[in-house]
Amino acid sequence: MVFYGIGLAIAVLALSTSLLHAPATAAEHRAAAAPAGDYCSPAEEFYGCGQYTYTRVQVCLNFASSNQVIVRNSETRYQWGGAWYYADNSYPARWNATGSVSKSGQSGNHATPNPVTQGSANGSASGGSPAVLNGCGSYSVAMTFHQSGPYWTDSSNDINSGQRRYTISVPC
Repeated sequence: MVFYGIGLAIAVLALSTSLLHAPATAAEHRAAAAPAGDYCSPAEEFYGCGQYTYTRVQVCLNFASSNQVIVRNSETRYQWGGAWYYADNSYPARWNATGSVSKSGQSGNHATPNPVTQGSANGSASGGSPAVLNGCGSYSVAMTFHQSGPYWTDSSNDINSGQRRYTISVPC
């Protein structure tokens, strides 16, 4: 009987001690939310191998109802006859971007559709929603961009960025 009474006393003491601590708030259970908006790398300019195609590329982390990676492709143009022309529906650019996002030791991949067909000077595409996009902090983003066209579609004029690395800071 003595052992039963001691066990019961320890259980009551443990329960009363745990009641003195307030439960964790919902915010303590998840990462601090990032303010809604786009947080982007600097835009980079790329020319195709023959210098007949040009574009500006930027990767962004979009925090909204569904967090996602966005790749923006702007000022997309080609040279013909000594003049520069923007991509259009007759001479679109076809591109894709792939890479990874990491934060605090966790990582995930991103990829736009392959290809994105862009019939204007400016366009963008979602690279998906890696689970690592979960709040404010410093993100390491890697991206490789490839574009064919506009107009010049032989591979000797393709734009290949090689792997680029960016640090994107998302405030709390």
